Amino acid sequence: MSILRTENLSKVFISRKGIVKSENVVALDNVNIELNERELIGVVGASGSGKSTLAKTLVFLYKPTTGNIYFRDENITKYKSGKIKKYRKNIQMVFQDPYASLDPNHTVEWHVKRPLILIKYKGDINERINELLNMVTLNPPEYYRNKFPHQLSGGQRQRVYLARALAVEPSILIADEPVSMLDVSVRIGILNLLKNIRDMLDLSIIYITHDLNTVSMITDRIYVMHDGKIVEEGNTDSIIKNPMNSYTRELIEAAPNPYKRI
Repeated sequence: MSILRTENLSKVFISRKGIVKSENVVALDNVNIELNERELIGVVGASGSGKSTLAKTLVFLYKPTTGNIYFRDENITKYKSGKIKKYRKNIQMVFQDPYASLDPNHTVEWHVKRPLILIKYKGDINERINELLNMVTLNPPEYYRNKFPHQLSGGQRQRVYLARALAVEPSILIADEPVSMLDVSVRIGILNLLKNIRDMLDLSIIYITHDLNTVSMITDRIYVMHDGKIVEEGNTDSIIKNPMNSYTRELIEAAPNPYKRI
């Protein structure tokens, strides 16, 4: 059953130079994707293909120019600001750079506690913080709670941000290039963690990447983006083994030795 889908979603950035209007940038061009309950899909493409714009439009950091976004079959593009805020609680993002995602002036505990306070969490906040840190394999939690970001590795920082995103109990997680800045050995741990959390919490996940090596490891289906359009979609194994689009073949040829699926 679909939890999130788009209908002819487009995003055009109006570019101006001085008083003379320059060429507009079409970042998304009639994009149609669908995410089902408990599914882990990949959106893959080279830099500039539109995949990060798609992610930011899905969480309404960017407002769509045309088209619709449906959450549980309700058209959220018609929402006003109050309902958009409620929608955002259901869809959280994990960003690419674990070194920029966390405030260097605050501890791990502060980062995980803040969303719990904002949603007026009814239970024991200290217990919930420990639960979330255990969930992202930062254990024992007591060891990490009072650490600052500069005292953590890149993989540990990404886990802290993931715990922060999960604190509000979202239905959907968008992971935008979450392992691209991490060492190869650390990447596998984060990817395994995403799959485990999907299964543990019944989450639906959109994994955005340029790397066929990682998308082939964990996703159920793939959407391939190029120049703001979806050029191919389908089952992950089918696309990796038998790509139909020339651009998809180029991406696969650029990553000739993908890891075995987890």
